[in-house]
Amino acid sequence: MTFREYDDCFLWFCDKCHHQAIFPLGDFWACVAELKARRWEFIRGEGDWDHRCPECKKKSEVNVSEMVLVPKKRSVVSE
Repeated sequence: MTFREYDDCFLWFCDKCHHQAIFPLGDFWACVAELKARRWEFIRGEGDWDHRCPECKKKSEVNVSEMVLVPKKRSVVSE
């Protein structure tokens, strides 16, 4: 799990590089909104959430954009 709640703070970890974001205990949703404003990514996985810091999110986007799409071959049917 990449989120922890302590007596005095909320703590998020990036799932890729383990960068930490710490907020004083308070409004959970305001903290989530602040992280999203800072370009953190929240991804719903299988039963859990994944979190990525802006740097790892950017690296992930670059990797996807470098993928080469190969068109699927179509079979030609002659009559």
